[in-house]
Amino acid sequence: MDNIEVVRTIEDAYAKQDYETVDRLLAPDLVAHTPGAEMMPPGAEGAKAADMGAHQSFPDKHTEILDIFGAGDKVVAHVRMTGTNEGGLAWAGIPANGNKVDVDWIQISRHDADGRIVETWAQMDTAKLMMQLRAMPGTEA
Repeated sequence: MDNIEVVRTIEDAYAKQDYETVDRLLAPDLVAHTPGAEMMPPGAEGAKAADMGAHQSFPDKHTEILDIFGAGDKVVAHVRMTGTNEGGLAWAGIPANGNKVDVDWIQISRHDADGRIVETWAQMDTAKLMMQLRAMPGTEA
């Protein structure tokens, strides 16, 4: 499986909450350079905990890869997430409010020789997310 296919497969595994596949595709000592990663357990366990939290906050969470490309040991993916805030966002002090969200992020992943993801960098449009959740003022999303 090439590195682009690894990213597609892991995104599908997250959607299905198939953490056995996630464990197979993430290095146990994964390093995540993502805002909020410091609030999660280290390594692959933190990535899984973040996904579990997203499913708790947005039970109808749906993601789709809008664009993806790679070269060498790196893959860049533009991902869109939609969902409804039925579980709140405890880390941000936001209660469940039924608000719909539609937000995207860019992620870069670095892969080892076996294709496992060993390092990630990601930036989400957090301001847009907070506006959609009515947690901060802004234009109607």
